[in-house]
Amino acid sequence: MALNGATEQANNESAGPSTPGGSTGSPEHGALSWPERRFQFSLALPAFGIALAYTLVSTYAPVLINELSGPAITGLVIGGEGVFALLIPMLAGDRSDKLETRLGGRVPLILGGGVLAVIALILLPLAAGSIVLLAAALAVFFVGYFTYYTPYYALYPDLVPYRARGRSLGFQGTLRSAGMLTGLGSGGYLLSLWQPLPFTVGAVAITVFTAGLYFAIRSHHWGRQDRQDKQRSGTHSGFRAGMSLLQRDRRIRAWFFGNACWEGAVAALRTFAVLYFTVGLGLSLRGASSVLVVVGIGAILAAPAAGKLADKHGHRRVMRLGLWIFALGLAPALITTSTAFAIAIVPVAFAAVVLMTLPYALLMGLLPERQEHGVGAGLFGMSRGIGVLSGALLAGFATDLMENVSVLTFEETQGYSAIFVVAAVLLLASRPLLRRTA
Repeated sequence: MALNGATEQANNESAGPSTPGGSTGSPEHGALSWPERRFQFSLALPAFGIALAYTLVSTYAPVLINELSGPAITGLVIGGEGVFALLIPMLAGDRSDKLETRLGGRVPLILGGGVLAVIALILLPLAAGSIVLLAAALAVFFVGYFTYYTPYYALYPDLVPYRARGRSLGFQGTLRSAGMLTGLGSGGYLLSLWQPLPFTVGAVAITVFTAGLYFAIRSHHWGRQDRQDKQRSGTHSGFRAGMSLLQRDRRIRAWFFGNACWEGAVAALRTFAVLYFTVGLGLSLRGASSVLVVVGIGAILAAPAAGKLADKHGHRRVMRLGLWIFALGLAPALITTSTAFAIAIVPVAFAAVVLMTLPYALLMGLLPERQEHGVGAGLFGMSRGIGVLSGALLAGFATDLMENVSVLTFEETQGYSAIFVVAAVLLLASRPLLRRTA
């Protein structure tokens, strides 16, 4: 089907002399035509909507949960996202490779996941006051989110020419970062005005931008896909297909666990960022939102720059630099409780977005077969799930453990500065894994 893969001709014409994981990129990237630019804009727009909704849930749902529990339970409930990420992406990715409809295999799953996510966003504020109901609403959201997220990402290697993948994912990262910025910057204000408001905004955003993707895909005519391309060369499906990829390629194994470390570092910070500023530093919800706007600004600057630099210099080299900046930039929070250190958040946010934008593009260059894009996207989601689960849980338990330890800023922030230690350890652990993807 046309929507389950790009044409062989497009792949052959767009292939460059180097791989995405290489240390250097092709000197000639090739300018995109206006139709290609318009389509890539339409393809990237849902990243804004889903990132906005996800940020509102993952950043401000902990505020609702923390009113009923402590950091460890908050980390456990939010980290439950990782459990669904271990299960849903591989199933959704493999299914999207095989499903045959007029719209291809990806779009029906994206639409179904969007419906579930919207329903959960409407129910979430109604569940406030009960840990069990909040956990149930979050479970529905994360099932919908991963059902949406995995086939959506698989559209990129299907439809975007090789020569433009770094830039395309960089642009998608820009819109994703803009959604994150909007969520971080507005969530506290919206929550203080009316508890259901931020989640209602997230539901509207998913609905509008998913509808835009549907109409863009339906009118897309970048060549025809041979029906024989639907045939998978392997006999495995679902989890077995993903495990087969991991077993037969050490580079993909290294990427898988490295990506889990990067996602874990981001999850540790994202889950407890608002609580760090409000409980640890004593800021209001609106004050915390204002500080987090700085994070969003750094993210918006980083995403397009990361894509262009990766296409030019190689994904691995750019990620290695981003990793060091990210890890070292966490140090100020351990030695001071002054909000003046928020200036240091800009380079940290820049580096964090590099490690959120480029790993999937790096994986696309390691995948052996075009027909396994869905399985690859599933591995991406599964790796992300391991990271989210471990990052949120480790940060929650570390916060509880360090609450009364009078070393560095732990006691002053009621233990919440421990989240920066967890993030730094995960980042440093990923260094040798990044090397092994070569």
